[in-house]
Amino acid sequence: MAQKNFKLLQRQPINRRVIIALLPCIAAGIYFYGWRSLFVVLWAILVAFITEYIFTRKRNKPVSEAVFVSGTIFALIMPPSVPLHVLTIGMVFSIMFAKEVFGGFGRNIFNPALAGRCFVYVCFPIALTSSWSPAADGALGALKMWTTAPTANAVTGASPMAHLKKGRIIFADGDNKKTVSKIPFKIAQDQAVTIKRKTLYISQLTGRMSGTMGVTSVIAVLIGGLYLFITKTASRKIILSLIITYAALNQILYSLGVEPVPGALPAVLGGGFLFGTFFMATDPVSAPRTGTAKIFYGILIAVFTIIIRNFSIFNGGLMFSILIGNMFAPITDYAVNAWKTKNVTKEAL
Repeated sequence: MAQKNFKLLQRQPINRRVIIALLPCIAAGIYFYGWRSLFVVLWAILVAFITEYIFTRKRNKPVSEAVFVSGTIFALIMPPSVPLHVLTIGMVFSIMFAKEVFGGFGRNIFNPALAGRCFVYVCFPIALTSSWSPAADGALGALKMWTTAPTANAVTGASPMAHLKKGRIIFADGDNKKTVSKIPFKIAQDQAVTIKRKTLYISQLTGRMSGTMGVTSVIAVLIGGLYLFITKTASRKIILSLIITYAALNQILYSLGVEPVPGALPAVLGGGFLFGTFFMATDPVSAPRTGTAKIFYGILIAVFTIIIRNFSIFNGGLMFSILIGNMFAPITDYAVNAWKTKNVTKEAL
C-alpha cells in the first residue's frame, strides 16, 4: 500500500514562486555567457533531485520542491565555465551533507546551496575563484553561442570586485581623461585601470562583466527579488535590515578613508550581494522565525560581510556571512522568545 500511495514530489507553492523569481537570472546567464549556462542549471537540478530521491525514497517520503530552488541557486552562483565534476560534487554535498544528514527538508541548519558552494570553494579554489568567462557583447549577447569561454578551459582572471579590492581598478577623480569606457576582462597583477564610477555602475546593473553566471545583472536580480519582496515570499525584515546596515556601514567606512571599502553603491550592486540578500539569506528554513531575530540576523550578516569582503583574503564574504548567520539563527530565536516570555511574566506579576 505504501508503494501505491507514494508521491514523487511534495508540492510547495512558496518554492514555486522562488523558481519564478529566479527565471530572470537564468535568462541573464544565458544572454551573457551562452546556452551552457542553462545546461549547468538543468544538470545541477537533476543531480540535486536524484540525490534527494535516494534518501527520501527510503523514508517513503516525496522529494521536496525546494530541491529545484537549491539546484538553481547553486548553479547560478557558479562560474559560467564551471567543470561538471565540480558542479556535481558540490551539488551532492549540498543535498547529502547540508540537508539529508539533518533529517531532510525543514530540518537543515545551513542553506544547502551555500554549504555546497563553500565546500567546492575550499576544495576547488582555482575553478571557483580564478577562472571566468567574459560577458558577450552585442544586441544578441551570447544567444548564438554555447559558451563565451574562448577555449575549452576557462580564462584565468578575476572578477571586477576582486580587481577593485586589490587596487587594480581605480575610480577616476574629477575630469581625469585617462579612463577606459569598459571594464577589461583581463587585468595583469601589476596593472591598474582607471574607470569612472558610472562605468562600473552600468556594468553592474546590466551584468555585462565577468562573474558568476546568474548574479552579475542587478536588473535581473531586482526583477526577481522585488517579486519575492512584494509577494512576501521572502522576509522583508531580513532584506531591509541587511541592505540598510551593509550600505550604511560601507559608506561610513568609505567616508573615513578605510581601504579597500568602495562605498555604499558599488558594494551593494556588486559581488552578488543583492542576489544573496533576496534569495539566500531569506531561506525560511535556515533563517530565524521571529521578527526581532530576523532583524538581528540581517544586521549580523551585513557586519560579517563587510569584515570578510574587505579585510580577509576571501572575496566572497556574503557566502561565509550567511552561513555564520545560519549558525546563530536558532539561538537568536531562542533569545528573543526567552526575552518575550520574561517580559510577559514580569507584567503578570
